[in-house]
Amino acid sequence: MHTHRFFSFLTAAVLGLGAQAHAAAPAEPARPLRILLTTDDGINGAGMRILRDTLCAAGHQVTVVAPSADRSGSSGALTTNVVMRTTRGGFPCGEGTGASWAVTGTPVDSVLFGLSVVFREQRPDLVISGMNYGQNVGRAVNHSGTVGAAVAAAEEGVPSLAVSIGLNLADSGTGFSQTLAAAPHVATYVKDLAERLRDTVGRDERLLPDRVALNVNYPVVLNEAGQFDPAQVEGPTVTSVGHAEVIRPTYLPVPNAPDTYIAQGPICGLATECAPETQADADTSALAQGEISITPLAVDGNERPSLRPLLRVRLRR
Repeated sequence: MHTHRFFSFLTAAVLGLGAQAHAAAPAEPARPLRILLTTDDGINGAGMRILRDTLCAAGHQVTVVAPSADRSGSSGALTTNVVMRTTRGGFPCGEGTGASWAVTGTPVDSVLFGLSVVFREQRPDLVISGMNYGQNVGRAVNHSGTVGAAVAAAEEGVPSLAVSIGLNLADSGTGFSQTLAAAPHVATYVKDLAERLRDTVGRDERLLPDRVALNVNYPVVLNEAGQFDPAQVEGPTVTSVGHAEVIRPTYLPVPNAPDTYIAQGPICGLATECAPETQADADTSALAQGEISITPLAVDGNERPSLRPLLRVRLRR
């Protein structure tokens, strides 16, 4: 997409979408979005189901195509020359029933199967991957099945979002109860973001520029009582992929087991705890500061200098 076309596309925005904002109602009823929803947590992933129900309650047409089991950390892995089985199901969605497909494959397999088979006649308006419990920022972007699925959709020319909820390690003593408590709020934010993209499309009626995915990471900010406080969440901030690590494993030999090692943490909760962040406008830094991070990923590998500043215009308050 040429720069001037991209600029026209993004500057269609007239209202902002802050942490507490909701998309403005258009003058006429907006059409529901056709959404392919997936996750790397498997067909029964809790975050995905909360997001599914939120999108359905808003009147959108949701179809779930996801791995039959947890495939976290799959990145962009896909399967070929192997028998792949699917299991169909359904779920209440608005006034109707949504279809679900469990695929014995990776998140990328699920997206490609969904686009090739389930949406063969008419492609979805949007692919959403998530919601994942645990941030996908910095180097973790390269390993994430959540991001990998969104990238696969964008490679096929379908607009996509990867959605993750950041783990706040201060909440670890409660089993991350406040991360779980934040999920419905995050789902509403994602629903509003999808509707904002719909309501600010350019003349080509695409929700996002060709071959671009958005990586959305939502922070869990705790108040003095240790409870999630959405009023303290800032943003969104348009970011770039940081250099810091979320997980830095070490490999320890297993006693009395030659040539055997165990891969062991630690998990760097804010991604800046294991090593300082060196990238300007990093997603890791935004999340550490309690800001919603939205990172545009140009999946063709080409640098697009105008991408981030023009997206800021579109999401301006």
